[in-house]
Amino acid sequence: MARILISLLSDYLQPNFLLIKEFAGKYDKLAFITTKRMEEEKKKSFWLENALKLPENSVRRITVVEDDFEGIMAELQRQNFSKSDEYILNLTGGTKVMPLAVYEFFKNDFYAQFYYVPIEKNVIKGLSTQSEQPLNYRMNLDEYFTLQGLRYECDNTLLYTKEHTENLFERFRKAKFNRNRIDEIKNSQTLPTSKERKYYGGVWFEEYCYNRLKKEQNLPNEAICKSAKIFRDNSKQNDNEIDIMFVKDNKLYVFECKVGMKGFANAKEPTDISLYEFVARETIEKYQYKLAAIAKDFGLRVEAYILTLHKIFNNPTEFSEQTIENIKKRQKILGLKEIIDSIHFTHSEPLLVGVTHKMPDVIAAPKAEKQQPHGKTMGIKIVGKIDLSKINYNKKRK
Repeated sequence: MARILISLLSDYLQPNFLLIKEFAGKYDKLAFITTKRMEEEKKKSFWLENALKLPENSVRRITVVEDDFEGIMAELQRQNFSKSDEYILNLTGGTKVMPLAVYEFFKNDFYAQFYYVPIEKNVIKGLSTQSEQPLNYRMNLDEYFTLQGLRYECDNTLLYTKEHTENLFERFRKAKFNRNRIDEIKNSQTLPTSKERKYYGGVWFEEYCYNRLKKEQNLPNEAICKSAKIFRDNSKQNDNEIDIMFVKDNKLYVFECKVGMKGFANAKEPTDISLYEFVARETIEKYQYKLAAIAKDFGLRVEAYILTLHKIFNNPTEFSEQTIENIKKRQKILGLKEIIDSIHFTHSEPLLVGVTHKMPDVIAAPKAEKQQPHGKTMGIKIVGKIDLSKINYNKKRK
């Protein structure tokens, strides 16, 4: 008798990976139910094996047609699953049809337990027993990116000590974040060494935020990365660069760190306020779109932030009300978590909680109307999306 853990694969592999890691020691073999597209185009089984540190092609694959209920049932029948084995089934992944067919196949003639891992919670729902248990395993950055089919290079070295950077920040804060009052920052592009030019030109703020987030979130070294370069497959050219990223409680956080939004073209203030507003607005918009694109590529559980010492909110002398409103609307539409500006940095609260400025409600795109139930199948109520928690399955082993 063997205990077999079966996972249904789709684009988002984290629930599969987390249940497998959480149930370590409770199964003897693994099996993946997948599709031709998931295997040939996206190599999902390969990336999941890689994250689990298993040899390539060491896990049994069962390839089905994702929208063919009867075909899936027939393929499972051809697999000759032994009725003397025990089965642990993770129904989180796959298409809507796949978990329905898998449940229907295993529910009566096999000793099977069904589970579901909600995307936004670190819990495991036992569908067979209508129970819930905490999900204790926590991914590191390497595991998270491997599951996305990505790799990254990280540079956590500091150009200057943590104390030096904190002192510079305090000087800058007391100067009300006016770069013209701090000689090293004001003249950063004319300093004698490349190290000084790089550091005082803006890297110091990235290092300050890195040190602060690491301390406030109590992050180990393997959970946080600075100056990250993201690569796809075996490409030698990186797709994206990220100032700071870390993973905590199985959620990825990404940050763009900018001292100001004026660029490096000129250290002096523009005499034309409308030009100043235009340049800053365009710069903010650029980073908003960049972060949104990155977050979309990195999975479903991503929180994206812009950290800046530029005064954006509550700043009517430099930004019109319409400009501020547009920034806030774009933030909501793109799904960015927060823009943390100089107002928050003047206080001592942690960066990710107790944010001084709150995003007011703005008009968003209308939500799709809730679909009416199409019917009931195997005790699962279908309302647009499958609610697997409705499964009521209690069965003693035969």
